This record gives sequence, C-alpha cells and structure tokens, in this order.
Amino acid sequence: MEGSIPEDSCASTAPTEHDIALQALLNKLQPLVDSGRLDNVIDLISVTSHAIDLIDVAMVEKLAGLFDQATSVSWELGNALRMAKAQTRAQTTPDSLYGLLMLLREPDTRRGVGLVLRTLNVIGRQL
Repeated sequence: MEGSIPEDSCASTAPTEHDIALQALLNKLQPLVDSGRLDNVIDLISVTSHAIDLIDVAMVEKLAGLFDQATSVSWELGNALRMAKAQTRAQTTPDSLYGLLMLLREPDTRRGVGLVLRTLNVIGRQL
C-alpha cells in the first residue's frame, strides 16, 4: 500500500486551543453577520483608515490650534459668566432700567456690547 495515507492521519484530532478560540469568536460574530451590522463595522473601519491616510502633520497642527482656540474661548466665557453672576448675586436689589443704562457709560461694558454687536454683524453677513 505504497502511496496510501496512514490510518493515524485520518483519525480526527482533538480541537486545539486555537480552534476553540476561533470558534468562540465566530459564535460571537454570528449575530452581527446575521443582522448585517458587521458590514457597518467594516465600513467604519474603512472610513477611519481613509481619515488617517488624509490627516497629515499640518492638518493635526491646524486641528490642535482650533481645539486650543475653542477651549480658550469657552474658558473666558465661563469665567466672565461666573464673575457677572457673583456680582449680580451680591446686589441686594436688581438694577433699575436707569441703572442698566448707566452700565453703558462704563468702557468695559461698551467694549463687551461692541464685541457682541460685531459678532452678530459677521454672523449676519455669513448667512
């Protein structure tokens, strides 16, 4: 029986740890395959891969700068709001209409109103 397969090699072997782990992974992926959600996961991985390919050092620096600016603006606005809130709470009675108009005499108030009005002007031009 030359060229025949030995009987020992035809006998089924016990599954290895690798086979058991692979089968467990396939069992967990089966619901994703059945529902079509695995395609979404693969699409997400593909989009992420393309985004990584497109991002270069200049883009990362620009995004870091934008993040820094956004953080700075939110920090400044938060501080201004906290200070104004503390000043308002410290008052025993609310300002009268005349008192509010008197705030416009202060240079800091006029700067703030000017900033808001200029910002609204720019937003209006962009629309």
